[in-house]
Amino acid sequence: MADQSIIRTVKNPKLTLMAFQLRNNLALGDEPIETADHLWEKCQELGKTLNYPPLETLIDRLDQHQVKIGFPPGEDDISNDYVELLKPDQSLRFDAIPDPDKPQLKGEVYPLQIHDTYAIDITFFCRPEEVVNLAEINYFLNPNYCLLPANIQSDLGQTLILFAEPLLSKSDHYQDFANACVEALFPSSDAQRLLANSPLVGELFGSPIFEYDTGEYNPSNSIHLLIWFNCSPRTQMLEAQGNYYQLLINLLCCRNKILYSYTQARWCYQQAKDLYKQLLPKVENLKKLPQNQTEKLANLKQELIKIPQSSFEYGEYIQQMKLQLNTIETNLKNYQRYLNQLNNILIPEDDLPFFNKFETRTKNKFIEQINVDLGYLIPGQNLFSELINTIRGLVEIEQAEIDRSLEKTISILGVGLGMGGIAASTFSSYVERPLINSNQSPSKTSINPGIFAFLLSVSIGLCSGLLIYVFFRRKYKR
Repeated sequence: MADQSIIRTVKNPKLTLMAFQLRNNLALGDEPIETADHLWEKCQELGKTLNYPPLETLIDRLDQHQVKIGFPPGEDDISNDYVELLKPDQSLRFDAIPDPDKPQLKGEVYPLQIHDTYAIDITFFCRPEEVVNLAEINYFLNPNYCLLPANIQSDLGQTLILFAEPLLSKSDHYQDFANACVEALFPSSDAQRLLANSPLVGELFGSPIFEYDTGEYNPSNSIHLLIWFNCSPRTQMLEAQGNYYQLLINLLCCRNKILYSYTQARWCYQQAKDLYKQLLPKVENLKKLPQNQTEKLANLKQELIKIPQSSFEYGEYIQQMKLQLNTIETNLKNYQRYLNQLNNILIPEDDLPFFNKFETRTKNKFIEQINVDLGYLIPGQNLFSELINTIRGLVEIEQAEIDRSLEKTISILGVGLGMGGIAASTFSSYVERPLINSNQSPSKTSINPGIFAFLLSVSIGLCSGLLIYVFFRRKYKR
């Protein structure tokens, strides 16, 4: 932590927010996604906070193509890879309502489209040669913490860059000064997260630059901060020329898209793993099916409805992971290209180790981890297929057994009823009067012809059905 007893001041400070929002995805093609205009809507809220009406109407000033802001990203159209959306001025400058007791806050908004992503640069600064106490810097450069991730909430995340000339005392050091800037710009909880790990230190255009990062993979929750001190006239001149700017914002855009894709891939992996966990008990349940054929068939048919749906979702998660892996690999190539171009314009003593470290981490951590995850999940697709085929086979067997039992029952009843009917019709033609025992007198009990025919037909039907049952039983045993 920085020494609170030292009064620190900075000259000509400016704080830049570079935030990124996805415009398109593969599912919607050229159509912007539902949340594409999120950054422009945040600018409207910022305009209300700062009481600056032109910022509230920024969305109406942006360049539109077929009633949509920006352009559909073309794979072969390089001109659409970096498009300034505010024409003809490219940026919108504004002055906040002045406070008679405080220096006046000034700002500039620079909206862009980088391929399939919207980007915005919001920079707050003071009047030239203004000296600001660090204890008050948040009032001028980040009023109400309006530029923090919790307020901007862009889906691809953001980076904050503080550029200032530190007015150091003899007992002060650059890193202590940078830590003090962190404590001044952020709420204490966020400052503690940023200061939990030592920053990576580099040099840009002859002046020290520090990278602070909370270390979270999800860019919408992560805080990424660069503090760049202006310690020489050469630094001020090269920064003012701005030759590095387009390379830097492209580099940060690739960085955030890599982090976003990695977060999405890990989420898909977790969802697929949960589906796989649900699959294993179903395999065990096949060994515990009820003995009753009707219940067994009903259970199997129910699983045959659920499991293919889970199998489809499982395959979708794997496909999404492959798409996210491809996105990471593509953005890594672009990241390396922009980093090489940035290195080409640096002066000999410059060094940006945090950019190189992220490149290494992407190759050795992100890409490798997704490949490992896919290696675990892909064999599970075979288990889903085998389980579905097994259940289908069992359903066919059980259905065939039930159908065969029904066929046997119908055959027995049909033959029995048919033989009984034939017997009844045949004998009823010959039995015209009651049957009387020769030893009995006519007044004794006699059998009615109709009843006799019915009993005879029932007996013949039962015997015929019994013979058919024995026949089917011997047939199926063989």
